[in-house]
Amino acid sequence: MPAPERESAFVLIHSPLLGPTSWAPVARELERRGRTAAVPALLGVAAAEAPPWGAMQDAVRAAAEPIATPLVLVGHSGGGVLLPMLADALSADVAGLVFVDAFLPPPIGSTRLAPAQLIEELRALAADGVLPPWSSWLGEQWMRELVPDDRLRTVLEEEMPALPLSYFEADVPLPSGWHARPCGYVLLSDQPHAQSAADARGRGWPVAEVPGAGHLAIATDPVALADALLGLERTLARSI
Repeated sequence: MPAPERESAFVLIHSPLLGPTSWAPVARELERRGRTAAVPALLGVAAAEAPPWGAMQDAVRAAAEPIATPLVLVGHSGGGVLLPMLADALSADVAGLVFVDAFLPPPIGSTRLAPAQLIEELRALAADGVLPPWSSWLGEQWMRELVPDDRLRTVLEEEMPALPLSYFEADVPLPSGWHARPCGYVLLSDQPHAQSAADARGRGWPVAEVPGAGHLAIATDPVALADALLGLERTLARSI
């Protein structure tokens, strides 16, 4: 009789514009279902030497490599484009990559952490080369709509760093053949990520949609996110 298939553990990568609290509700929900989930903290990016990739890789290795099962790396928003580079730095078995409301990196070469049109908007927001915390970019009402719970919104906002504009202008190296790993996509908000979900389908990746969830559903709707991740995990396992 063949050995039973091992379940993967989830390593949840937050956007550098947020903090680990953004993924904490999903981690708790996965653990409630008997699964392993780790949330590395990337909050040292602003103070790290340029480029900050080494510090990010160290943080993910510290959180991921004690786990004895295969890993599914999950990146939300600006954490998505980091996945190929982070996966390449791990000696652990990476069973798949899942991009959540994230822009997709190209198959080869390098990529920036924000598309060109967004870089221009960020330059207008920066003061002395430093961006304000993400919650202030579109105003208080927008943040209240994303996270109606006052207590949760306050905690999320307290974690948000003020990143240098140069962080978004740097090129992120992409390991050769990174896209050969099983990959999937979770769409939470149509704008501006519907095109990324379409691109993912064009690459033959499975796509899960959480209609009406909003960009910060990783914090506000952990049950739906856990459902989406576990469903994609099963699909990716069948593709190996």
